[in-house]
Amino acid sequence: MNLIKLRKGIIRISLPFFFLFTTTGSFAQQKEQVLHNLNTLLVNTVMEDLFSPPVASRIYVYPNIAFYECIRLDDPSLPDLAGKLNGLKPIPVAAKGVAVDNFIAASISFSYVAQALVGSEYKIENWRKSFIDSVMKGPDTVLVKNSIQQGHIVGDSIVAWTKRDNYLKSRGMMRYVIGHKPGDWQPTPLDYAQGLEPHWNTIRPLTLKTAAQFSPKEKLVFSMDKKSVFYKTMMDEYNIGKNLDSAQKATALYWDDNPNVSKNIGHLNFFIHKISPGGHWVLIAQQACQQKNIPLTKTAQVYAFTAIGIFDAFISCWDEKYRTNLIRPITIINRVVDRDWTPFIQTPPFPESTSGHSVVSNAASEILTSLLGDNFSFTDRIEIPFGQGTRNFNSFYEASLQSSTSRVYGGIHYPETARISVQHGRTIGKYIINLLYPQAAIK
Repeated sequence: MNLIKLRKGIIRISLPFFFLFTTTGSFAQQKEQVLHNLNTLLVNTVMEDLFSPPVASRIYVYPNIAFYECIRLDDPSLPDLAGKLNGLKPIPVAAKGVAVDNFIAASISFSYVAQALVGSEYKIENWRKSFIDSVMKGPDTVLVKNSIQQGHIVGDSIVAWTKRDNYLKSRGMMRYVIGHKPGDWQPTPLDYAQGLEPHWNTIRPLTLKTAAQFSPKEKLVFSMDKKSVFYKTMMDEYNIGKNLDSAQKATALYWDDNPNVSKNIGHLNFFIHKISPGGHWVLIAQQACQQKNIPLTKTAQVYAFTAIGIFDAFISCWDEKYRTNLIRPITIINRVVDRDWTPFIQTPPFPESTSGHSVVSNAASEILTSLLGDNFSFTDRIEIPFGQGTRNFNSFYEASLQSSTSRVYGGIHYPETARISVQHGRTIGKYIINLLYPQAAIK
């Protein structure tokens, strides 16, 4: 049943999906399931709190780094991220002679970092209380208490690190000033909202040297010359949108992942909360690990590295968006081709190039392929609560390419932008793997 909330006269409908991803496993799988449940809780909380996709990527990454940095101590093959991630110093270690269960410490650290980043803090706090109650039932309460304390210490150190990433300062920066050149981005229907997160390129990346490090060499340059690449791709988008078949519409809806879809019916305005692109890929990583019974330490690596890719991909993409400031299809097509043309899905409020969903998806798919292998078939069930059913994929690449194409079907990106964005994302993913875990890099 949908959860309906009334805020200031506006109805917000939140679609629940937590129940889909809580499963019970054998005793050997219970630790992995705790990490899966933590990420599911985090994704749901982010959705309920209505964070934008870039901000959501920040909330996903830091708790998973905290968990990974604790649990990697159980697996000598996994690298320390200190010194590899910008500004991250070695995590505090327990005093000599103090025994610690790294799984308990990792879970506690995840919860403290997550609680510091979300709005609905009580959800994370309630989880931690229940977790502590369960582990305190074991025979060695001294070990448990030591582990809880260690997790709190690590969590505090990661939270301190987050506070130096320029996020808080960016909250006070001026809103985006709309340009007036013919090809400049303009606010789009239904809400005509201001540009979202125009200063996201000031956030400290985790692996990138600068936000512009992987700015694509190829640019889609605005031009009304009928022989130009831009004019041709604009007309391609127009014709695709006019002739969508049912399969293309289904693909556009499946990968919509707009966390706040606006609906207008007469005088009624309401918003539907859905998962963000980053959240979708966090849960794709989850499903893949569950499907293959990936052990805990490797699962933690998959979550952390995928989240790092998502976070840095958003920074790189947003830097490109607001530098190129390219007009959206609905604006230019309505202006010069067909005043009645509309995209199949709602256009999000920020410049067109590159495609955020495409860059993030392809960065994530590159990392997941490196860690779990190519030809990794899986069933994606994430969209069931949103009425889109399931989809089977033969690889992470296949899924990310479909997500890129979906933005063209949806009418919000030009085909040429989608092509450029695929390479943009994969370049970021390759860079991250080569930096953090070169032995897994795809040659």
